[in-house]
Amino acid sequence: MPTYGTSANGIEGPSKISVINANHYTTVSSNKLNEAHFSYQREVRPRAATPSKIPADTAMGFGTTFRFGNPFFLNPNVDETIWRTQLRDNFSIVHGKHNFKFGGDWLHTNNSQVFRGFFTGRYIFDSVVGFLRYASPASMGSGFGPTTVECGVNGPFMDFSQTVPDPNPNNPRHCTNVAGPSVVGPLIFYLQDGVPTGLISIKPGASSINNEDYALFAQDKWQILPNLSLSYGLRWEAEIFPNVITAPSKTAYGIFLSNPLFPSDGTLHSQKKEFQPRVGIAWDVLNNHKSLFRASYGIFNGRQNMLSQVGSITTNGVQQSTIFSTSNFGGGPAVGWPNPFPATTGNASCTLGTPVNPFPCFTGVRVFSKAYANPRIYTTNVAYEQEIFPSWTGYVDFTMSKGVHLTSFFNVNANGLFDAKGNTVIPAGAFGPQLGDVFVTSSTAKSLYRGITIGMRKRFSQRFQLEWNYVLSEDLDNDSNERDPFTDRRLNPKNPALDYGFSRRGQRRRAPASAYAATSQRSLLQPQRGLEEQ
Repeated sequence: MPTYGTSANGIEGPSKISVINANHYTTVSSNKLNEAHFSYQREVRPRAATPSKIPADTAMGFGTTFRFGNPFFLNPNVDETIWRTQLRDNFSIVHGKHNFKFGGDWLHTNNSQVFRGFFTGRYIFDSVVGFLRYASPASMGSGFGPTTVECGVNGPFMDFSQTVPDPNPNNPRHCTNVAGPSVVGPLIFYLQDGVPTGLISIKPGASSINNEDYALFAQDKWQILPNLSLSYGLRWEAEIFPNVITAPSKTAYGIFLSNPLFPSDGTLHSQKKEFQPRVGIAWDVLNNHKSLFRASYGIFNGRQNMLSQVGSITTNGVQQSTIFSTSNFGGGPAVGWPNPFPATTGNASCTLGTPVNPFPCFTGVRVFSKAYANPRIYTTNVAYEQEIFPSWTGYVDFTMSKGVHLTSFFNVNANGLFDAKGNTVIPAGAFGPQLGDVFVTSSTAKSLYRGITIGMRKRFSQRFQLEWNYVLSEDLDNDSNERDPFTDRRLNPKNPALDYGFSRRGQRRRAPASAYAATSQRSLLQPQRGLEEQ
C-alpha cells in the first residue's frame, strides 16, 4: 500500500519568481574584453500538504504497512522566500597563442522561512491493535489510552503505572515485576519538533539566514600546435555560513561543550580553503579535423544546502526543542492521539544524570561537526571522437569521479559513532538522559563513479539530427542520502563498512537515443527513447 497515497508530497505554489539581469560588455581593445554581470532574484516558495483531517503523521510499524495524516516534514505547510544577489566580472586577454581569462564572483543568498517539520508530531505504532488501544479513551480502563503498554510480543496490555524499570537503565521496562515481560509497545516512536520554550522571542521554525559565496579564478587556453591545445586554471571558492543566534554555551547542549566526546563546538565552520585546479587537453590526432582526443582532470567543491544549516541554528533547545518518547517512557502527549505536546511555559531542569541540565530531559538538538568540510569531487575524463562518414561521428568516453567529504547525518546519541574498524568514537547514550536525539551534520561519506560511454551522433544535415549511446557504469557510495537531515541511515553503526556499496541513484546500464527531424520549415519532430537498468 502506498505510504501516504495522495498526501505523499506537498503541493508547491503558487510560486513567484522575480528576476532582474543586467550585463555589460566592454571591448577595451582588439585583444581585451571585459564582461560584467549583475542579477537580483526573489523567489517565493510556499508549500503545503494535501489537506488531511488528521494533523499527526501516523504509521503502523517502521516498515510502514500504511500511513496517514499530514506528512511530518510539512505539518501542514512551509513559508519560504529566497533572495539572491550576484555580481560577476570576467576579463579576457588574447595574446599570441594564449587566451587568458580571470575574474571573480560574489553571491549573496538570504533564506527566510518558517519550517514546521514534526510540529504536530509523528506517531509510529507496532500494530493496528496497539494503535486502537492507544487512541481509545483512558476511561475504558487499564490497557487503554496514551499510557497503555504492551507486555511482550502479542502480549497483554496494561497501564504504564503497572510497570517497573529494569536494573539496567538501557533495557526496556518490565510489566508487573522485573521478571515480567518487557514493554514492547504499542507506541514505538513519537517525535515532535518545534516545541516553543519561551526562552527567546523567535517563533519555532522561523529563521532568516545568509550565505555569502565568493570565488576567484584564473585560466588560460594555450594553442601549443595548430592541432593541440592545453587548458589549465585555478579556482578558489569560499562559502561563509551564518552565525548562530544563541551562544552555544546557553543551549541545551552547552553543558557538553567541554566534553571531548561531544562532536561540535556549536558553530558552523565556514569553508574558506576551496582551491580547485583544473587541466585539460584537446588533440586533433590525425590533424585532419576528423579526429579528436580529449582528456581533463579537475577538482570541484560543492555547497551545503541552507536547510541543513538552519536546523543547527534553530533546533538548539532554546528557540525550539525536540521531544522523543515511546511507551517505554510513558507514552506520548497526555491528551492522547492525534494531539501534540502543548507549548511549554518555561523549561524544567533535567535532574537525571550529571551534570544537571537546565532543560527538559531528552531534549533533541542538531549541530554541525567540528570537522565539517564541504563536498569535494575529483573528476577525470578521457574521450576520443572520430568522423566515420560525412556528418557522422563515433565516440567513446570514460569518466571517473571520486567524492569525499560528502554530507552525512548521524544521530550519535541514539546510535553512537564508530570508526572504520568498528572502534567506538562516541558510545550510544553518551549525552543522555539530558539530551535525546543529537543529529550531527558530518562530512564523512564518500563515493566513486566509473562509467564508459560508446555512441554515435549525426550533426544536423539533410533535415535531421540523430544521437544514440550506450553507458555502462558503476556508482558506489556509503551514503546516498545527501539531503534528508531527519534520518540516520547507517545499516549498522558499529560496522561502517557495510554502508559502502551500490548507490541508490546508480544506473548500471543506459541506452538513450534522440533525434530531431525538420518536417517543414516551421515544425520540428523530436522523438526520444531510452532504456535504463538500476
